[in-house]
Amino acid sequence: MRASSFVSVSAGILLVLLLLSSGCGERPSKGDGGGGFQPFWESTPAPTTQVSPTPDVGSVVEITYEMVTITPQPTPTEIIYVEVLNKEYLFKANTTALEYQAEHAPLLIDVTLKPNIVSRGTVERDPTCTPTEFNTCLRAVTATYPDPTAWFSLKVINTGTGQIVAQDGYGREYDVSEQMHITAKSPGMYRIEMTGNRLSAVVRLRVAT
Repeated sequence: MRASSFVSVSAGILLVLLLLSSGCGERPSKGDGGGGFQPFWESTPAPTTQVSPTPDVGSVVEITYEMVTITPQPTPTEIIYVEVLNKEYLFKANTTALEYQAEHAPLLIDVTLKPNIVSRGTVERDPTCTPTEFNTCLRAVTATYPDPTAWFSLKVINTGTGQIVAQDGYGREYDVSEQMHITAKSPGMYRIEMTGNRLSAVVRLRVAT
């Protein structure tokens, strides 16, 4: 081989080596499409993101305590009544009065009326009988009923004030109920005036102890 040819070949090889060494020493720029060669030993590993686990903080429950005061209710006391009078009065167009000093209230006044019973004979036709020439189907009967002329009037008067605290009656302007229940709600002296005719009255007084 000639010396000139050897020099030319040597110069060409050296140029190639220089070009290769210059290309391996440069990294592609950011604008490069990535087509340039990059040695594997200079590759940059992809960044990894460290994910921190979310701690379990649980839940908070708020409890409020309220103090409640319960006031015991008093046990109701049963009222005990004592009977101070139980008497029957007969009325034949007359007036009767009685007085009572009530130290405790209430004063209960119960009156049961017993009107006189009247009997009256009469004749009525027997509905089960068929009249004939010899039988008119009439029969004698006796009817009994309270005397329609019986009447009664009662007044309860507070003698200290003269006030009529209650009044009731039977017959005339009143109805014909045979039971009366009157309550005097305040302590005091009471006069019970009763007037009536053709009946009797059972008067019962009870007072609270």
